[in-house]
Amino acid sequence: MRRTLILSLLLNSVLAGAIGYMVIRLGGLKYVFYKLNHSEASLYTHRASLFNRLPAEKNAIVFLGDSQIEQCEWRELTGITNVPVLNRGITGDRVEGVRNRLPEIKRHQPSKVFLCVGINNLLFDQSYTDIELKYRDLVKDLRADNRSMQLYIISVLPVNNELKSIGVKNEAVVEVNNRLQQIARNYAVPYIDLAAELTDPAGNLAQRFTSDGIHLNAEGYLVWRKMLEPFLK
Repeated sequence: MRRTLILSLLLNSVLAGAIGYMVIRLGGLKYVFYKLNHSEASLYTHRASLFNRLPAEKNAIVFLGDSQIEQCEWRELTGITNVPVLNRGITGDRVEGVRNRLPEIKRHQPSKVFLCVGINNLLFDQSYTDIELKYRDLVKDLRADNRSMQLYIISVLPVNNELKSIGVKNEAVVEVNNRLQQIARNYAVPYIDLAAELTDPAGNLAQRFTSDGIHLNAEGYLVWRKMLEPFLK
């Protein structure tokens, strides 16, 4: 009995030490408390509410999607100055979340919309069929009230699980992109195969384009800019 108690205390001490080490590595208790009070959900609500309060920008070029969109300065990257360029990316967003945000997008009466979303649906283990149906509904709703708007579907980007375990297989990304290509054909909209330009021979997001296995670095966004040039002229 005594030996079991001692062993239990030792294991609890090791566990407490491991947790303490992790807290220090994350930035200390203040950082942990900050993360608990600033969850992804609250940040999502904050950003979405901000978009709704900003003034409408007629004929804007809109970049719409998840964190891959959010984490870039699109006006500066593209060099466009003659029309408004709006970043409407939100970290963690999914296809259905973007669809829910369409009223805010439509009030700008955009001339072009570049759409990149879907990786978070895979992270939440949604089926290919479910993602495809939701994406079709999104495209249909986005085009409904503004037939002169040009929509561009951008491929879901691969990940690099060798650099960091993401929880999504690139075979799943390829399957989703095949379905997005079919949607683009069905609705006669351009499909921009950005994934093909960022993938290494093993099928991963090339390490030179990312530091965390999923998000692009500056080099990755420069490739994105080059892919956009024919569609921005």
